[in-house]
Amino acid sequence: METAAGDRPSATYDRIGIGYSDIRRPDRRLHALIGQVLGSVHTVVNVGAGTGSYEPEAADVTAVDPSQVMLDQHLGRRR
Repeated sequence: METAAGDRPSATYDRIGIGYSDIRRPDRRLHALIGQVLGSVHTVVNVGAGTGSYEPEAADVTAVDPSQVMLDQHLGRRR
């Protein structure tokens, strides 16, 4: 989608997400619950991935997020 000026509109987190992974701490209980539900899956598409805080470590994850700022902070890039 483009604006009248031809620029791609930015996601909210492109504006406010800088440094998000430095201050946001995931809830361990939620991470454990998601891991329990996913079980032993091998591949995951995480839509709205953000920084990837709740993704299973052993899975092959494809992260999708409208914010490039958030994807740049995604755990998969830092592992």
